[in-house]
Amino acid sequence: MRIGHGAAREPRAPRAPGRLWRRVLVGGAGALLLGAVLGATLWCRAALLLPADPGTTTAVLVDVQPGLGVRAIALLLQQRGVIRSAWAFDLLARHAGLTRALQAGTYALQPAMTPVAVLRVLASGETATVRVTIPEGYSGRQVIAALTASGLGDAQGLAAGLQDASLLAAAGLPAPGPGAQTALEGFLYPATYAFAPDEAAPALLARMLRQFSLVWTPALAAEASANAGLDTLQAVTLASIVQREVAQPAQMPLVAGVYLHRLRSGMDLDADPTVLYALGVQGQQGPLTATEQAVSSPYNTYRVAGLPPGPICNPGSAALQAVAQPARTTALYFLTAPDGSLVLADTLAEQEANLQTYLGG
Repeated sequence: MRIGHGAAREPRAPRAPGRLWRRVLVGGAGALLLGAVLGATLWCRAALLLPADPGTTTAVLVDVQPGLGVRAIALLLQQRGVIRSAWAFDLLARHAGLTRALQAGTYALQPAMTPVAVLRVLASGETATVRVTIPEGYSGRQVIAALTASGLGDAQGLAAGLQDASLLAAAGLPAPGPGAQTALEGFLYPATYAFAPDEAAPALLARMLRQFSLVWTPALAAEASANAGLDTLQAVTLASIVQREVAQPAQMPLVAGVYLHRLRSGMDLDADPTVLYALGVQGQQGPLTATEQAVSSPYNTYRVAGLPPGPICNPGSAALQAVAQPARTTALYFLTAPDGSLVLADTLAEQEANLQTYLGG
């Protein structure tokens, strides 16, 4: 019987067991190798492109010291939890050609940032800063409170720095006068500053002193000497009183002129803000009581002739210029009317009449 139409063939010999297992092993190894390659590829992609922790937006301060190479910086970032892999970040920086572009400084970085974003920040030098505004007329204690409220420095270190006269000397500024409550009062220039988050207390205060030196120029000091007969410490002390007396810059030269006229006439200044400073009162209040006027303090200009031993606040540029360029006036008294205008008087009788007219007594 014929089963098929083709030519007769020899039956196949059975496969040797060894050859079969080799194929299975080779195939399995290939799959494992492919899986490893795919896994490594995915890991590299994640390390290169994905954030270390997408859900963490809290800033981490990273201090990159001068001289650190890209590998050391990458390891630091990994240790701080900002990136997944130091190796991958190093590779990314080299591929971008930025190995020599990373800049030293303190950076606020988030684990939610991608490695590319972290690299961009370090290459741009966008270091972390804390902006704080010191208003004109703040006392030294108020300056410390503003700094600590912004997370800068520490209260104890700043309080100690406020008494450090060596900071004044380093900035070329005069030493505090005998009996002054604080060494740096008057010279912590009011402005908006951008500080590094970890900047030490002395450095914070020194920056303000340097800014004062830029505003109080030798030319301005020479004008204060020629026009008012005051040295720098005296001029800043008077400017601090003017700063606390009136807020409008246009009125400051007149108030400075009145106080200078009183000084030249041998009269007491009778300045309420100096008494408030002696009492530790930060803001202005109503008329002083008899008890307050009688307080025993070198800052009580109702009882002590001349200027107090030092400034009572940190004046701005308008008050400083007003003392260097005071208005010429015959007035010995002034008051601020309810509408904010300044009312001058040459005699005590005129002042009392003005008090009755404008303030009702």
